[in-house]
Amino acid sequence: MEIEAKFRVEQRAIFADLLRLTALGTCALVPTPGIEYQHNTYFDTADRRLTAQHYSLRVRDLGIRRVGALKRSLAKQAGIHTREEWEVELGPGDHPRDWPASPARSRALALLGDAPIAPLVRIQTRRQYMYAIRDATVIAELSLDEGVIAAGGRSQSFRELEVELLDGQPRAELDELVRELRERYPLIPEQQGKKSRGLALLDPAPGAAGRPHTGRDHAPALG
Repeated sequence: MEIEAKFRVEQRAIFADLLRLTALGTCALVPTPGIEYQHNTYFDTADRRLTAQHYSLRVRDLGIRRVGALKRSLAKQAGIHTREEWEVELGPGDHPRDWPASPARSRALALLGDAPIAPLVRIQTRRQYMYAIRDATVIAELSLDEGVIAAGGRSQSFRELEVELLDGQPRAELDELVRELRERYPLIPEQQGKKSRGLALLDPAPGAAGRPHTGRDHAPALG
């Protein structure tokens, strides 16, 4: 189970300040060394059967390894997203039939059968991880993300913060971290995940045009 809060960070200066945070409430914030560069691709069938059932199929290429994920959206409210998630380390194949034996593969194949899949949305992300720790217990994982969502020949830059509650921690811990953050910064709850924003690019509303972006200044395009 994945429970996380998602926020847009419109101002670059606030994003930079978040990267420098060393504490949040009673928790110390400890960054991981280095930045993670992700190339994420979301797949579906031609009739989008996964999306229709609130599932997402993602392959994440980190350069040194690839990770497949199947997610099912359960609820979202005020920027808090609850999902079921199954992950597996991958070889070269994208279709779940080529994935190693795992719950992720079994569940994905039960939904897909032998139907071919194709990429719908591609997302390039530059991510800094931070961990909220109290009394040697890791409470939550914070991800500070900048990048670009691309689909249907359109693109959208983003800059955002995700706060994911780690397994075994009570929901009240996430609520407290979110409260501390929102008291300190003008963060905007993000109701849509990155895939949903990509699908909006792929199927734009009537009259939509150009290269929409979030924020008062652009997040950087990533190579």
